[in-house]
Amino acid sequence: MKGFNIAEEGHVAIAKYPATSNGVTTLDAVNMEGYSHISMIMISGAAAGTDMTATVYASTDASATSAELVAFNYYQETTASTDVLGARTLNSTTALTFDNSATTNIFAVIELDASELPDGHNWVNLTLTDSANATNIICCVYVLSGARYAGPESPTVIA
Repeated sequence: MKGFNIAEEGHVAIAKYPATSNGVTTLDAVNMEGYSHISMIMISGAAAGTDMTATVYASTDASATSAELVAFNYYQETTASTDVLGARTLNSTTALTFDNSATTNIFAVIELDASELPDGHNWVNLTLTDSANATNIICCVYVLSGARYAGPESPTVIA
């Protein structure tokens, strides 16, 4: 086989099944201790057409102890309802805004290496905030890669 077999060389975790978001939504925390990279695939279908902001934190445990904001690279969809991502962008402000007021059905991919996390902070927490407390439909999938101990039945990484 050629390519990356996610099930055997990485790990997939659902951070948030498709659901409505109203206000602040904290997604499942993920432990990156056994992996060197995480891709966070975020999907938003705007029901109310308001902006949402994604914020990434690193912490020492799943409860967000000693949480610190983390800058990250991301790729955001360039045209609604397509599979074309724009150029890699460094988000040094530590928040990514989905402009759902003008475009519905958009997605972005946040990329983060474990080496970018502060020392002792193996957990990654993702929070989505709805700017107007309206109802948006969201979904997020984590794809971890660079496994230390790869295998077809990797243990859970979420809390």
